Formats: sequence, C-alpha cells, structure tokens
Amino acid sequence: MQYLSIHSTVTSATIVGLDTEIKKRVKGNIEWMSSRCFVFDGTLSHETALNGSVGILFADPGSEIGEVLTMEAGPNGLSSNPIWAQELIVTCFEIQKANPEQYPNILSHSFPFNRLTSAKKIQDDDRLIHVLRRLINSPEETVNVEELAHEIGMSESWLQHEFKNVVGLPIRAFRKWFRIKTAVIALKRGATLADAALNAGFYDQAHFTNVFRDIFGISPSIIFKKGESIRWYIQNEQIDTILKVL
Repeated sequence: MQYLSIHSTVTSATIVGLDTEIKKRVKGNIEWMSSRCFVFDGTLSHETALNGSVGILFADPGSEIGEVLTMEAGPNGLSSNPIWAQELIVTCFEIQKANPEQYPNILSHSFPFNRLTSAKKIQDDDRLIHVLRRLINSPEETVNVEELAHEIGMSESWLQHEFKNVVGLPIRAFRKWFRIKTAVIALKRGATLADAALNAGFYDQAHFTNVFRDIFGISPSIIFKKGESIRWYIQNEQIDTILKVL
C-alpha cells in the first residue's frame, strides 16, 4: 500500500482507484473516508492511502476543468463518486493500453469537460497577459508582485484581486504550480532531479523535493525512479497558446 502524507495540491484534482477503493483523511480528522473516486479543491490538506493502480487528474489554474472540479468538490473542498467517475475509470484503462500519441484523442472523446474556456477572460486584459507571460515563460525568475503591478501601471492590491478573480489562484500559488509543472515536464523528458529543479527556479534539489512533497504527499525520487510504471499526459493548455501568439 502506498501512502501520501499530508499535502495540498494547490490546484483542484480528482483521483480514482482502478483496482479498489481509495482511503482519504482530511487533516485534523480521525476517521478515514473510503471511495472509488474523490474530487478535491487545491486548498484541502489531506492524506491518502492507495492500494493498487490509480488515475489522477490535475487541473491547470484558469481552466474549465479546474472550475468543474472545484464546483464538484463542494463547499468543504472534498466530495466522492461524481457521476463521471466510471467514465474516468474507463478512460484510465484505455490509456493503459494505448500509445502516448493516442492520449489526446482518448481524453477528448472521454471527457466532456476537458476543453478550456476560462483563458478567454484573460484575453480581455493585456495587463494580465503581461503578468502571466512573465510567470509562465520565466518560472525560474523570482518575481516581486509589487514590481509586476508597477510594470502594468496598476496597484498591487488590484493585481492581486484581479489575478485571483480571473485565474482562480493567488499569484504566488500560481507561480508555485507552474514551477512544479515545468520541473515535471523536464523530468518526464529525462532531466535529472537537480537540473529540473534549478531550471524551474527552485534553489536546489532539496527545495524542489520539499515543495513537491507538500503538493503531492510523496517524494519526486519515488515517482520518477527508473522502472516506475506511470503513464503521463500533460496537455498543451490554451493559455500557453494565447501567451505565445500575443
């Protein structure tokens, strides 16, 4: 049995057990919850016990799927067995049998909520586009929020409020997620833990390991060890396309 220690995923997510139920416990609670599928908000602090294969879907901030998962998680930030749970299980089994180049087609046909629309809100404001471009294209930079606000000619309080309103996360949480995502993409392509950490803006490998464990409840050295049987798919988000073409 695999155990994921207390963690908060920053962004909303869902996890499904392919072989058996999953156990999850919210921080501060004594009793464990059991379910075949959980949906949870990124702010939820929880621990997880897994037995067998699982499928996990993390939503990028500002995506339609993120809004769907957040609403499904409910006011307590956690819910179980959504109506699309069986569809998610079937999709995971299809991915297990498919080649990586088939993943996008499988997901596009299996999920009614994998299209992104929230990025269109961002297109309406060139100031937010400038901020997002800085955060995504240069994750290794240490960006001062006050300096960002000055660059776009707005107050720091306006930027903080409007960014969270449009994207769904505070600026610092958004930057943390995309630094982790940048490092994971590098690891997936064969980079060492040290190189992936430094290029994504972490101080060193230990810093990256600590942040990764805080988000996922497990060390990256376990996830990315040689021979580990994991199927990965990282979608090319619409928000990335918007930032590149403008």
